[in-house]
Amino acid sequence: MKTSNCHILLACVLILISACNLTENTDDLGNLEEFQIVRNGELILDLTDIDFYDFSSHILYLNENNRLNGDFEKLHGSVVVVDGQEIYPLKIQDLTSSNIQTGPQIYRMMDMFGDFAFRIRFISFEDGATHVPNDPRKDVRIRSVFKKHQKLREGLSLEILSVSKTGTEINTVLSLKNLDPFPYYHLDPSKMGKGLFHYFTNGLTFYNPLSPQYVYDKNIRESPEPWDYWTKDWLSEIKGNQSKTLEFTYNLGPVPSGSELKFTFDFPSLERSLKVRSDLDMGNGKIWLGNVTGEKEQVF
Repeated sequence: MKTSNCHILLACVLILISACNLTENTDDLGNLEEFQIVRNGELILDLTDIDFYDFSSHILYLNENNRLNGDFEKLHGSVVVVDGQEIYPLKIQDLTSSNIQTGPQIYRMMDMFGDFAFRIRFISFEDGATHVPNDPRKDVRIRSVFKKHQKLREGLSLEILSVSKTGTEINTVLSLKNLDPFPYYHLDPSKMGKGLFHYFTNGLTFYNPLSPQYVYDKNIRESPEPWDYWTKDWLSEIKGNQSKTLEFTYNLGPVPSGSELKFTFDFPSLERSLKVRSDLDMGNGKIWLGNVTGEKEQVF
């Protein structure tokens, strides 16, 4: 009888242990619905380290206390993981390297902002003959997990509304839009002057098949003194969900007629100058970092 009772007691204990294990495993599965960057089994970053992700520039802004602690080299050879599934590998690229690789990567120095943010860019080679791979940074699972945890920002977008030609002068009208409900601060060419504005961007660019080369106005640029100088006086607020119209005129030399030309415009930021986290804060909004590109095909 005592033996039978012991067997019953042992069975109950085993059932309880199994139930506990099942609960623990269920909790683990629930925790898998997270964004993580891991390397060789080591957790490099997760959502507790990240303040927000700007999807327009693909810049991840970090909390003051985070696992990287300014050591971005830990990201080299890592993997972006969502829900326990690998989304894409990540590497750091040297600008001086002749071995240019494709895929998601971080350019050393150029994509590392102080100790508070880094950008993930996507490199692909387009020759018109091969299929251009999808950009894995835009994976819906990444958007979903950041949106769920209220850490997703849409940032800014740029559209080229028109490109017109008068002789060798090209006029373009742009629309800059804030995709978020709160304000950002951006470089304003009317405040800083178009020369200084074009220190941060080539402005309107197109590929001339007759040259053949990419063409932009090389005479409009003006350098700040010193080269990394900047001031908040250069900035303007773009309110939540607001759109702004910008207009530029360039001298691009002879522009072919009768051919379809692809024009691009990169709208810049202070990313090369701003290195201190506290400088982002403008009181009622933050300085936007990164660059957004507009494209338009045009036949003259």
